[in-house]
Amino acid sequence: MTKLLCVLAMTILWCTTYAQKALLLEKEGTLRTKKFFIGENLVYKMKQDKEHWLDEVIIELDLESGTIFFENRTLNINEIYAVQIRDAGDFMRKLSAILTTFSYSVGFWSLVSLAFDDPVTPAWIGIGLGSFITGQLLRITFFKTYKLNRRKRLRLIDLTFYQLAPNRS
Repeated sequence: MTKLLCVLAMTILWCTTYAQKALLLEKEGTLRTKKFFIGENLVYKMKQDKEHWLDEVIIELDLESGTIFFENRTLNINEIYAVQIRDAGDFMRKLSAILTTFSYSVGFWSLVSLAFDDPVTPAWIGIGLGSFITGQLLRITFFKTYKLNRRKRLRLIDLTFYQLAPNRS
């Protein structure tokens, strides 16, 4: 029975082709790359608008023209200024925002206590500063920004595994 299942699985794998397109972020001098596949989010800045991050889902990739199709726009890869990788997930992103907001509130209430002639202790300063630094370090650690230039580039690739044709001699 197991031989039959093995033969059936090998036959299915042999008869099918597997095609997948990807957007590749390469850095010169390293073998590591980051791949963005169809259906994944891409966080990027455009060359025309270097202030705002856009977070969109990749719908399709056209290798011939170097075009990325999003839900609301079509973009050539040469129009992208920077790419941000957010590996942290929702928990670390929210924790970073909570710690930073907490530090702002501690600073605000410390100023309020100064207005009412209450002394500000070094413990409150340490708590506010420590939460701010921790929140910013989490943000720096898990959110990596890559500005595209001569050393970093985007490339569209096709990862298709074709069936090998039998050699008929």
